[in-house]
Formats: sequence, C-alpha cells, structure tokens
Amino acid sequence: MPPAPSEPRYVSLARELAKEIADGRHPLGSQMPPELEMAAERGVSRATMRAALDRLEELGLVSRRRRAGTRVTALGPNNRGVYLQSLAEIGDLLQYAAETRREILEVGSVVADHAMEQEQGLRAGRHWLRIASRRVPADGGPALCWTETHADAEAAPPDLEQRLRGGEAGELIAAVLAAWSGRPIAEVVQEIRASGIPSGEAAEALDIPAGAHALAITHRYLDPSGAPLAVSLSLHPAGRFSYVSRLRRAPGRG
Repeated sequence: MPPAPSEPRYVSLARELAKEIADGRHPLGSQMPPELEMAAERGVSRATMRAALDRLEELGLVSRRRRAGTRVTALGPNNRGVYLQSLAEIGDLLQYAAETRREILEVGSVVADHAMEQEQGLRAGRHWLRIASRRVPADGGPALCWTETHADAEAAPPDLEQRLRGGEAGELIAAVLAAWSGRPIAEVVQEIRASGIPSGEAAEALDIPAGAHALAITHRYLDPSGAPLAVSLSLHPAGRFSYVSRLRRAPGRG
C-alpha cells in the first residue's frame, strides 16, 4: 500500500511490518532481524527503522530490549477497540485521519459570538461551518470519538459537505480547507484535558451514558498568519483511545 500524502516514512514502514507480522512472516515469539539489517533491506536509515519499531512496540506487537533485539509478542494490536496514537508532527494527525473512518452527522452554519471567541479562539462576527461527526476504526467497532469542528467558511469549498461524505471522507477537514484556500496548515495547537460526555448529541453518537469519563482534545489548525482554518473538539470515551507522546533528549544537552 503506498504511503498517504505527507505521511512520515516510519509510519508507512510500521504499517508494512505490522502486516508482515499479521501475515505470519514474523511468527509469534520469533526474533526479528537486527535493525541495521532490516534498514538496509528496505533502503531506509537506521533511525527510520528504529522509529517504526518504536511504533510497533507502542501497539504491543513487539518487545525490544538492548542487546536482546526485537521479539514478536502479538499478531495484532493489544486492546482491540482502543486506538493508540503517537503524535509527533502534523503528518501523524493526517495518518490518524487515514486509519479511521469519519461519519458526518450534521453540517450547519453559525456566526461566532464573543463567548465562542473566548472559549475556542473563533473570531467573533465571522461565519463558521459547524460540522458534527464521529470517527470509527477502519475495520469496524465502537466509535472512537465524537467531534465538533468549526471551519472557516471563507476557506471552505462550496461543496465541502459533499466532499467530506464522498471521496475526501478520510481527510482532515482542515487539510481540505488548506488545499482549497491556499492557506497551508503551519501549526497545530493541541490541548488535552479530562472531561465528561455531555448529554444529547455526543452521548447518542458514542452510544455511551452522559457523564461518562472522556478525554477532550482540542486542535486549532493555524495558517502561516496564525489565523485558524478550523478548530475541533473531540471527545474520546475512556477505554477507546490512548495518547502516546515520546520525549527524547536533544543532542549535547545535559
């Protein structure tokens, strides 16, 4: 399968290796070849291969120990129904969109008021498209999250709803806006907090009782001038999503 646009090489490589494990090329309990050998075989750097293997370890497919190599510990990701995501750059957000399926629930138009400007950073008096949706795993299962997205109406193509329901259903809404308007996504500001599932639309879309624990993730997609193309709020019920962040020491730092 060819990599998705803007997808980091280690992400597509991790997917290839995961498929090989699922297909039995690397049996359960077996030792995978050394990093350098696999990197040379696939024409990638050792760093890229290491990042791909790190991703497999996050998914529970392999265990890695210094001087002991990489051993296959599962044929598929642990905790079926839980989406494990490691976000390091914009490309990883695009990959999340590619690996899940979005279902559009409602599209409408709103004019931001001062409360929306204070809470979400939407410019008051500006027209925004409100898009309610939910994401489900590509291979089926319970909904991973309910999302409310406010998209800049001036940056949106006239047929945005049709695009999101059709051939561009897998893309990030902000990516569709960026391509149409010529305003690239320069930065994504992410905020994570604990929350509860509110009654009404979100609880119904997720098929979960109101008040249940959830992870609320806000993404603000900013163009080069710092203006938001889109702002999304996603509610992930407890047990259906795991967020992983990897921190590495910078070279030369104590």
